[in-house]
Amino acid sequence: MEPDISVIVPVLNEANYLEATLESIANQNTNIPYELIVSDGGSTDGSLDIAEQYTNLVVHCEEHGIGAGRHFGTMNASKNSRYFIFIDADTVIPGYYLAYVYETFKADPDLVAFSTGFEFSEQSEQIKLAETVANKYFLMRDKLLSVTLPGFNTCVRRDAYTECGGYRNVLLEDVDFSRRIHKIGDVKLFPHIKVTNSSRRLKSMGLLGTVYYYAQLDLGWKLDSTLMDRLTKRLRVADLREYVGIRK
Repeated sequence: MEPDISVIVPVLNEANYLEATLESIANQNTNIPYELIVSDGGSTDGSLDIAEQYTNLVVHCEEHGIGAGRHFGTMNASKNSRYFIFIDADTVIPGYYLAYVYETFKADPDLVAFSTGFEFSEQSEQIKLAETVANKYFLMRDKLLSVTLPGFNTCVRRDAYTECGGYRNVLLEDVDFSRRIHKIGDVKLFPHIKVTNSSRRLKSMGLLGTVYYYAQLDLGWKLDSTLMDRLTKRLRVADLREYVGIRK
């Protein structure tokens, strides 16, 4: 049976997290036909061996960058799939996730893309606080501005993806994609559904760094490097533009 959904997981040396992610996708409680595509960017740590245990659709993207990896996955998707789901290699989805995606798109023909809330895999007090801050940020954008679709958890109609040009291998590829897909139709955030993310980024950034990270997602397009450098030094936090890809 041809798949209705293509689940795309970009990978680059994710052996420590990949198996849990792929297992959560492979064990979905649904009768809806779907395919799992792992788009590898040149892993050397055993990620490919793990991927091949869960799918025959392991594709090799020669262009470096997560935007390129996601888009290359769509280029290798079944021609019959109607929905693309992008899940990062350190993100675990609940067992009803694919069924929810399918029914949500079916119920709202004007909806072209959406994301959900998330929780961190570890739950210390600091991590809980950062989790709350991040989810509130996405919800605030949904209510007051326009939805930012975090690349680790994005669902989109295939025809809308194609019309807006898909993921591009640019700085802040998820913000870039969000702004373009928003012009096609309705884009929403459903905070009551939650995926589970690794807290590895938070451990390296800290709470202040997490807040700064989201500020850079919005401001990184508009502020020049000199101003961002001054802000980084004043706050005494790491320059996260290198981490999130604003700087090459």
